[in-house]
This record gives sequence, structure tokens and C-alpha cells, in this order.
Amino acid sequence: MKKNREQEIAKFWQAKEQEIGEQIRGKDMCEYLGGYNDLKQRAWGLLYFTDNSFYAQIYTQKNWWTTLFGSGQGVTARETIQFQIPWNMVKYIHLPPKKNVFLSIFTAPDYRVNIKYAQDGLESILVLLIYSRSTREKFLKCFQDYHHIS
Repeated sequence: MKKNREQEIAKFWQAKEQEIGEQIRGKDMCEYLGGYNDLKQRAWGLLYFTDNSFYAQIYTQKNWWTTLFGSGQGVTARETIQFQIPWNMVKYIHLPPKKNVFLSIFTAPDYRVNIKYAQDGLESILVLLIYSRSTREKFLKCFQDYHHIS
């Protein structure tokens, strides 16, 4: 059963790559907090990125458990918001700084990623929670590589 699930996941990501026409450089779960058009509610989703863009597929269901594991009814297209933001529209990405090991005992971790981007002449700041430090760093590196920033 585990092998079938892994094959389904691999097929899902292969289909995504065919759909967008690029190789996906990184992917992870994320939590959307705000900053994209009229989408106001906090929601779980997928973040994936390529050499030229990043994509978010946000599931606007109220319950994260049914988003991740399904409720028997499935996720319908009305409950999914998908968007692409090309790296050339991104002005900067701000990751939370690494905390001092001693101080991290007393403060909650910060998983926020602030992405300032321009779309249709308007600037916005997209805020996502990306819980994996390595994914946050790969995401930033992909942006920096596009803009040749070190």
C-alpha cells in the first residue's frame, strides 16, 4: 500500500511538471496567511517552485485535517485556489533570522516567509508559513539564482 501511495505522489508531481512545462526545484506544504488578491482566510496548501516561478495551490477548506487526508467527499475545484508568481515579479523575500540556540528555548519559532511582489502595477506582500528551514532556504536560493543575487 505504501508503494502505491508513493507512486501516486510521484505521478502527481510529474503531472504538475508537465502542466507547467518546467522541472520543479522544490516543494512542501505551506500555510497561507495573506497577501494574494482577495483571498483573506488562513489556509493550508502546497508550495512548489521552478527556475522561473513559484506556485501555490491553496485549499480553502476550513478544516486542515480534511485538507490533508480527505473527508470522503474530496476536494473540489471551488475549494482550491492556484496561483503562479514569476520570479521577475518578486522584489524581495524575507526569511526569519536563525535564532540563538539559547534564546530559542524562550521564544516560539518563526516560520513566516514574506514575499514582496508586483502584479498589475500594485505591490503586495504575500505571507506564507513554511515549516521546513531547508525548504525556506531552497526557496530563497531559487529566487536569488534567478536574480543572480548572493
